[in-house]
Order: sequence, then structure tokens, then C-alpha cells
Amino acid sequence: MKIAIHILTWNDRRYLPELLASLAAQDFPDVVVRILDNGSTDDTVKYLQEHLPQAVVARNVRNLGFAPGHNQLVRYTLEHLPEDQLDDWAILIMNSDMMLDPKCVSTLVAALEHDASVNIVQPKIYRAFGEHIGDETMEETVRSDILDSTGLRVTKGWRMVERGAGEIDKGQFDALRDVFGPSGACAMFRASTVRDLLVQGELYDGDFFAYREDCDLAWRARGAGQRTAFIPAAKLWHYRGLYGAEKQTLWQRLTNRKRQRPFFAALSTRNQLFVLLQNLTWSDLFLALPWILFNETGRVLYGLLFERETRQVLLASPKMLRGAFKRRAEAMAMRRETPQKLRAYVNR
Repeated sequence: MKIAIHILTWNDRRYLPELLASLAAQDFPDVVVRILDNGSTDDTVKYLQEHLPQAVVARNVRNLGFAPGHNQLVRYTLEHLPEDQLDDWAILIMNSDMMLDPKCVSTLVAALEHDASVNIVQPKIYRAFGEHIGDETMEETVRSDILDSTGLRVTKGWRMVERGAGEIDKGQFDALRDVFGPSGACAMFRASTVRDLLVQGELYDGDFFAYREDCDLAWRARGAGQRTAFIPAAKLWHYRGLYGAEKQTLWQRLTNRKRQRPFFAALSTRNQLFVLLQNLTWSDLFLALPWILFNETGRVLYGLLFERETRQVLLASPKMLRGAFKRRAEAMAMRRETPQKLRAYVNR
């Protein structure tokens, strides 16, 4: 199997030395790295051109967002792969603010090759931190044992959270098992699976811009019968921009939201509503309605009352409805699993 690694950059110069060093240290030989820069205004492109020029496949003049940027990379790879070679390739979609264990890629590949019924594999993601050491211009990387994600878990209100986020790794997630879907931070897909999951020619919903597009994809993939396996032996570290735990009190959620960039908080609120619209069945809605009303109504009202950016984004969201209903129709046409089987993953 051969691997195409997709990385989207946006003002990520500070992360690139560790990222590229970890990619160079991988013990899996058949890898091609493809990087798209999403309108960086720092020295990101200059650094890439000096250290890995063959990897840069395109550069956007402005930031088009996480979802459209990765859709561009997906189109590039699929267009350059003959149809009869799709089964020989996998695509690793990952963030730029990461450091991989030297065996990360080979371990994920081995999992795909071992079980043909697995379509997507999710590594164990830890959190990385930068700590100042005496001089403000000097920073030391801390590769912690705090978990960032072991896959996506579904709550009773059909909101997806990073399983295990914020917990110290004590081996509690060391079992190889199916999860509802992969984290958007890093996952490996069979190339044929990526092709089969395209909706309106996109892997991720481009209207989302950023946030929750991985939840929409995870739900579509699981509904289509595509299995996602968590592979605990594959490890990497992630400088997540906002550190939240999987299990939080209401006060912790409010505090975390206030620390989030207002525009991204607005996108997260809006996009979760469209995740539900594009994937929820009537039976799911009936059974989960109390939790959906409590969670989503509270977030929407809070945003409308106290967050200017959220208010603007929500009031402009009706223009997305036509595209959302088209995507819902395609996603439902792909559906192979029963609602009962999907509900078995709730809180699992």
C-alpha cells in the first residue's frame, strides 16, 4: 500500500520544523507528502519551499477554510490516481501542528492491510505543549501523556466529542476497537473509501469552512457502512489550539467557549445544526429530542444574545439550506446501516 499525506497549512511556520522532522523519521517508505497552503501571511511558504519544495502542490491567495482546503487536496490526489490503483492507496489527512511517532504511518497501514473490512483508521493522539525555558524566545516541546483524541464519541444529543480528551493515558484506551468516526485532526482513509464518500464532489462540506465538518463526515461514513477502527499503537502529538476535555461541567463549557475565537465559536454553533440536519433520521430526532433541545437551543440562544459573530453567522445561515438538503439526500442514499445500529454507538 502507498500513502498520500495531506497537510493544510495556514500561518504554521512555528510548527513546521517538528512536523517535517517527524515525517522524515517515518519507517514506512511509500509515502508522498502533499501540502496546500491556505493563504499564509507568515513565513510558512518560504520555509516549505526551502525544506520540502516537492510537497507543495498549491497555494491559495486567501484562507478558504479547513474543509475547502482539504477538498482541494482530495481532488488533486484522486485526479492523479488511476481508477485501478485506488485499492493500493490510502490518504492520511492530518493537521500541520503535529509530531508523529516514527512508527505511526506504518502501524496505521498495517491495520488497514490486516483487516479488509476496516475503511478508516484513527491513531492515538496526545497533546503537545510549548514551554518557555528561561528565555521568552526559547521554547521546549513537551510531548505529554494527556490524551487529545481516541476517535469521536456520540452523545445522547448527537453531538460528537473527542473520546478521552483531557484524560491522562493510563492504558484505559489501549483496546483496538471500532469508534463512531475519526477525529478531524488525523485519520487515514482508503482512497476508494474517500471516493465513495464524496457528496457534491466534496469529502468535507465546503460550506462549513471549519469546525464540525469531521462530525458530518463521520456520520456519513458510519451510515454508509464504512468502519473506523481506533489503533492505539499508532501515536502522535498535537498542539491543539483550544484544550477542552471530553467531560465538562456547564461552567467549564462556558469558560472554554469564551476562550475560543468568536468567529470559530460561531461556526461551531452553526455547523452543528447542519450536521444534525444532514444526517439525523426522524426516529433519531424523536428519541434524542430532549437532549437536542437542551443542548442546541441553549447554545443558539446564548450566541444570539451574547455573541455578535454568532448572531451574524446564524442569521446568514438560511442561504446554506438548499445545499444542505441536497447533501442530505445524497448522504441518505448512501445509508446502509439501520438507525438502530447507529444508535448503538451513542455514549459508547
